Amino acid sequence: MRFDPHGFHRHLIHRKEAHYQGERVPEGTSFYEQVASALVDAKQIILIGHGTGKSSAVEFLAEYSKKHHPTVHERVIASEIVDLSALTEAAIEEIAKKHI
Repeated sequence: MRFDPHGFHRHLIHRKEAHYQGERVPEGTSFYEQVASALVDAKQIILIGHGTGKSSAVEFLAEYSKKHHPTVHERVIASEIVDLSALTEAAIEEIAKKHI
């Protein structure tokens, strides 16, 4: 995965197939595959994101890694739901210190 310090390229792509009427259309999994692949060498992982339920990319990533990358999933030590628009680097460090 390419380094993207400002998050300009971090986004999910929603499919718009007609047979999902009345249901939330699932995201493409290529984003989650890239994230999981980037985490292969991590010793401990804290997932940080926003949204809850079906709109939570953190929950989807946790489930995706559990199913497709169990060795990555077993190193997830915590998940945090936060307001990403107000998240600073110092706030990320505080979240990490709370769980390590």
